[in-house]
Amino acid sequence: MNTPPLAPRKTFEEILKFMPIPTFDLILYYSDKSFILVKRTIEPYKNVLALPGLRMLKSESINDTLKRIAKQEVGILLDTSNKQYVGQYVGNFKTEHNRQDISTCYAVELVKNQKPTSNYDHFSNFVISKKIPHNVGAMYRYYLKEFFSN
Repeated sequence: MNTPPLAPRKTFEEILKFMPIPTFDLILYYSDKSFILVKRTIEPYKNVLALPGLRMLKSESINDTLKRIAKQEVGILLDTSNKQYVGQYVGNFKTEHNRQDISTCYAVELVKNQKPTSNYDHFSNFVISKKIPHNVGAMYRYYLKEFFSN
């Protein structure tokens, strides 16, 4: 899978002034209902636990985006055939020109031997949890509650 090019930072800054950013987040969970969280080192949600996620890039399908997120963010080759739609959330942030994201979340069950690795460009570490920790960003807390309440 070839990753489409990213907008140059200056162009992206201009986009942030006028447009919401389409992003996708993943609840990657195991059969015992434990799930992967990452501690972000970048805005928004810097120094907060989060679900793996990134923005959608031009020319990608939803499945392409989810597979890229799993691979780039936690080193997992994802099978999207069993993905479950969780919901959407509009995140308004006080960073980067009052950035606004329109996020869509999917959940995908992983097999036992799929172990995550950290993308140290974005995260300081990852955890596998069965409970929603107190220091999870609001958007991710919303998604986790939605998913595990059904």
